[in-house]
Parts: sequence; C-alpha cells; structure tokens
Amino acid sequence: MKRHARLLVGAAVAAGILHAVAGGHLAALDPVAALRGSGGAGVVVAAVGLIAARLFLYFVVPAWAALFVMTAIARAIGSWRAER
Repeated sequence: MKRHARLLVGAAVAAGILHAVAGGHLAALDPVAALRGSGGAGVVVAAVGLIAARLFLYFVVPAWAALFVMTAIARAIGSWRAER
C-alpha cells in the first residue's frame, strides 16, 4: 500500500515539475512569434508538455487518489469484518 502511495505522490510531483518548467518556458517568450520564426520546435514541445501535465494533474491524479482512498477504506472494512 505504501508503494502505491509513493508512486502516486511521485507521479504528481513529476507532473507538477513538468508543468512548472513548460509553463515557465512558454511565459519567457512569445509563442506566436516563435512559431512564426525559427524557434517553433521548442514552443511546440513546451506546449505539448504543459498540456499533458495539466491533463494528468486535472484528471488522472484525482481519480488515482480516489481509487487509493477507496482501496484503503475497503481494506480497513475487510479487516474489521475479519476480526468479528
């Protein structure tokens, strides 16, 4: 159970770091001007990384955390019933 919790926290922290780095890169320059010029590849990579991190943080992590909590509650109920 601790391994799953560590995995959840590690994935959330990694997505948060990716979100911060990609967001900082996009905020440091003008994405439209970079796409029209020669530096478009870095902007596209940063935008895709930012979108992927946001989707992961908004949808996957909360569902994963809810599953973790429900599993812990189910195990607690199961062990309580086994004691009776």
